[in-house]
Amino acid sequence: KTHVEAPVSGSMILAGIMLKLGGYGLMRVMNLILTIGMKYNFIFIIISLVGGFFVSLMCLRQSDIKSLIAYSSVAHMGLVLAGIIMTLNVWGFWGSLVMMLAHGLCSSGLFCLANIAYERILSRSLYLNKGMMNIMPSLSLWWFLLSASNMAAP
Repeated sequence: KTHVEAPVSGSMILAGIMLKLGGYGLMRVMNLILTIGMKYNFIFIIISLVGGFFVSLMCLRQSDIKSLIAYSSVAHMGLVLAGIIMTLNVWGFWGSLVMMLAHGLCSSGLFCLANIAYERILSRSLYLNKGMMNIMPSLSLWWFLLSASNMAAP
């Protein structure tokens, strides 16, 4: 709810910086609790992957643009948690770090585009904002590029 109720600048800062601090803190702490992580990493992996899956299913039912972006952020942070704990080596850390950086840029851009669409249409509903390619072609292009980047398309 924080992303949805916050102004666009707050949502951009929250998605771009604040969510990533949890992943960074987990990376810093994993060196201290490496033995516990090796014993119980399957529990954390199951929790993060199942949570990411269910949040992704919740994304399918959203009609508000900001809540859709917010739920996708939660799903991405579940994958970051799985990447950090799954491998417990440098590849998992680097993969999670790259995913956090990419998601921070993409989700902040998507929140900015959601605000631009809201200022033009005066609604955040997906149903009212569809079909804007004829009216705002450059916004549609940026929306496609940032959505494809958020889905991790090459």
